[in-house]
Amino acid sequence: MRRQLIDFLSNIPFVNNYFSGIATIFMLHRVAPFEKGGLFPNENMKVSPEFLEGFILELRGNGYEFISLDELYDILQNQDDVSKKILFTLDDGYKDNYEIAYPIFKKYNVPFAVYVTTSFPKKSALLWWYQLEDLIIGNDELVVGEKSFICKSYEEKNKVFLDVRDKILNLNQRFLLKELNVLFENYKIDWLSKNRELCMSWKDIVELSRDKLCTIAGHTKSHYVFNKLERDEIEREVIDANKEIEKEIGKRIEHFAYPFGSANEVGKDESEIVKELNFKTVTTARSGNIYLNHKQFTNCCLPRVMLSNSFRLESIGRIRKKRVVAL
Repeated sequence: MRRQLIDFLSNIPFVNNYFSGIATIFMLHRVAPFEKGGLFPNENMKVSPEFLEGFILELRGNGYEFISLDELYDILQNQDDVSKKILFTLDDGYKDNYEIAYPIFKKYNVPFAVYVTTSFPKKSALLWWYQLEDLIIGNDELVVGEKSFICKSYEEKNKVFLDVRDKILNLNQRFLLKELNVLFENYKIDWLSKNRELCMSWKDIVELSRDKLCTIAGHTKSHYVFNKLERDEIEREVIDANKEIEKEIGKRIEHFAYPFGSANEVGKDESEIVKELNFKTVTTARSGNIYLNHKQFTNCCLPRVMLSNSFRLESIGRIRKKRVVAL
């Protein structure tokens, strides 16, 4: 009954407009074809090229306007009374951002931002979520530490992935490679093997940065979980990465997104540290639309909406428990 009421209210124009706010920042990771038999948590980080192109056309046909992070910053600072603004952001620095997403955005003259984790172009990223997926798909039983997991069916494999993912997110981030090797001591895993296949190069990033449509933004050196780090470690992760990107592209990094970025990884303490680094905008993985009241959170915790192939345009105006999502 409650769900039906929410759906009913969301289809009333004034209600939809009220909860749509002034803008929606969409969070993407990859734009790529889906892989048959791939595990849901990793496949869910993708949207298909066909979906992205169709969604852009649908948004434009319904009167939405695409803007950049700089434009959103100006709107919030000036408290401009606008609506139906859309931003596309892509996290990490996957190669398909350059090879597949960029041509689509270019075709339709759509601004977008890429939050770069510098270990990606350096080919030193620990893309453990893909090694974990291969391991689970290739085995009916997985021994992780002292625990054994049965993963015969597709459903079991997805559940085991999420259970082991939680274990990895709670490891000591400062010694992540060492701790991964201990946790998976029963298997011989090359934790860097996915870099060449999946990560953008610095050449790709530099080329993107030369296009006025693209904003290159910060996303740390190593993509560690922030609430597992000390203050100085967070600062080094952010500042050192930004210096490296700035050296490569010759432009100042003024925008940032937290690694992972949900309430499980980023709290008020972590946001206060980042706030002191004086970015124009800082985005999280907390779900919500943007309102003029978000001005006070611009440099520490703007919400985004995860984009997937199942997303529907009318979802932009769905009622949420909290209208202004923050920490």
